[in-house]
Amino acid sequence: MAFVLSEPQFQVLTHRETGQKTGRIYFPALFLAEFHKNVNQWLQQRDIMFDETDIKRYEDGSFRLYFKTYGELEKVYFRLILMTEKSCSQNSQYQQLNIRKRHQNDCSI
Repeated sequence: MAFVLSEPQFQVLTHRETGQKTGRIYFPALFLAEFHKNVNQWLQQRDIMFDETDIKRYEDGSFRLYFKTYGELEKVYFRLILMTEKSCSQNSQYQQLNIRKRHQNDCSI
């Protein structure tokens, strides 16, 4: 049985000799299907540095990214998580509003 990831997998890698830290994130296809706009906005932020050689794309639509930042890697990653949580919250509120409107319409018939 295959295990399907639905959330990004984040790691901080530290170079043995230089001590330089690099972030690594695997973005599963399922996560990208739902949050592609958030990921796109996050990748365009100025403090996230990477180039084409830092990206590995997979056939299923997922990808792995190595990145650097001036700030703390964890904080930059959690900014992405907050963006997706906010998006979920807004979608949930929108869906609840639509459900209420449908219910009101059904009751007024």
